[in-house]
Amino acid sequence: MTVDFRAVGSAGAPVLDLKPAEVSLRIGGRARDIQSLELIRLGSRQVAANGTTLAPLAPPFASNHPSDGGRNVILMLEDESIPSGREQTVKDAVDALLDNLTVRDVVSLLVISKGKFEPGPTTQHDGIRTAVGKFVSQASQSQAAADVACRTQRSLGAIQSVMASLPGGARTTIVFISGGLAPPIVTDAIVSKTFSGGAVACEIRRSAFNDISTAAYKTSADLYAVYLPPDVQGGSTAASDTGIETLAGASGNALIRLSGDSKAEMARVGRETSAYYLASFEPDAAERSGSAARVELRVTRENVKVRARSEVQIAKSAGAAAGTKALSARDMLRVATAYRDLSIRAVACPARDAGSKDLKIVVMLEPFEASLPLASAAVGLFDDKGKLVVQWTSQPTDLGARPVVAGFTVRPGTYRMRVAATDGAGRGGTVDQNLAVELEKGDGAVQMSALVFGIASGQAFAPRLIFESETGALGSFEVYGVPNTSAVTAAVEIAASASGPVVATAPARVGSPGSDGRRVALAAIPLGSLPPGDHLVRVVVSVDGKPVGRVVRTLRKVGS
Repeated sequence: MTVDFRAVGSAGAPVLDLKPAEVSLRIGGRARDIQSLELIRLGSRQVAANGTTLAPLAPPFASNHPSDGGRNVILMLEDESIPSGREQTVKDAVDALLDNLTVRDVVSLLVISKGKFEPGPTTQHDGIRTAVGKFVSQASQSQAAADVACRTQRSLGAIQSVMASLPGGARTTIVFISGGLAPPIVTDAIVSKTFSGGAVACEIRRSAFNDISTAAYKTSADLYAVYLPPDVQGGSTAASDTGIETLAGASGNALIRLSGDSKAEMARVGRETSAYYLASFEPDAAERSGSAARVELRVTRENVKVRARSEVQIAKSAGAAAGTKALSARDMLRVATAYRDLSIRAVACPARDAGSKDLKIVVMLEPFEASLPLASAAVGLFDDKGKLVVQWTSQPTDLGARPVVAGFTVRPGTYRMRVAATDGAGRGGTVDQNLAVELEKGDGAVQMSALVFGIASGQAFAPRLIFESETGALGSFEVYGVPNTSAVTAAVEIAASASGPVVATAPARVGSPGSDGRRVALAAIPLGSLPPGDHLVRVVVSVDGKPVGRVVRTLRKVGS
């Protein structure tokens, strides 16, 4: 079992070098030995030597391991409190926040008066910028105390609803932007507002803020309260910084005021949430009942602020329910539950299927622990209506290879791919990915399959998802739509980012056309001089000396 927590130093930057001896952990009132302490870094935007931001790399594969995930960021705009004419300040603040996120971070936008996400969870941050660019304040010129109290009550309820909907185990950052909230009442007086249906009581009690604090600590949600004060003094004082300061205090994070350098303030949100720790412990067999246990986590290092969830659910063991059928990978395909007990990675590579309009999909999957034996594996593709249109289920003979390779055909289009696997201990893992089933398009009729990485194994090509000590790798793909009489060549370029300079080149060999006109290209990729990390591999294809297209994929090298 693991407990996640965030550690921030006095300067507001995450602490990246904690040792297990500096962390004390109590679960259910009992001190626990920390089996391991893993730092999860969610990454930051790459910056070139000249200070420009480099385009981020796409992930090399889909994975359910925390280190390959991003942040779940929810923007909440309280549009009925933000002063008219201050919309640009909000847009600038959101831009500054997005500038400090990565391509893996999933962002949602909720305008509270509308009561729904527009747009919903997406890694396409430009869509968020476009939506916020259309934001218009709905605040009235003057609000009575009753108006502000009822608005505050709706907003606090919206925050609680969002927290209640968060998936278990996922760290989420909620950024609430407001022009001010009503403070909690200090007497038994009730503020009421009359609507068409009669009088409605709008009580703002401190318990409402405390409930948000409790929900945040249960769900590992980081709530940042952002206050947009009015330009000038005067006007209604019913909405002030007192209420939103109370919300900030309940969240455990300092209030952010958009009255100075909003770019620096919003950058702090990205910086503080860019890393966290996973502390693992071993529960007793008797504790594996599926119930929740209180978490108490402390760090002995001075001037380090810690934020950890207040409770953890200790899952039932695989054999806890006598007579219960063990969960299989096939069972996990048709449910929405995300399984993370078993860390797995997977990648899908489309190619042309001979004599068919369908495309051939090769899916490669493996556990993070390479030597770990798998008990089952399955792959499914779902259409935009959620219908399972293709399913592959492993046979025992499939599970000995690394990676496990699945193959099937499907019509071109966009699907949700779910990959599932279990190990002998009954742990399950799933990976979900939006998948565009299509070929790479070049000039004219030229098309290419996806690029598959691997190594030479005797006279055969052995696929690989990750590289470590190898001095070189191979990249294989197919080229279609070229006349048999034309000469096809290819060259490898390696870069640190999608927009960064080429740091290495290498040759590629393109075979003669087959009976159906396809040609197989094999590229040599030098790894020895590359540092650990993600690298862009780009293979440029030329016909009769003229570049006509390219295939691109991210390669990951691990090591010290």
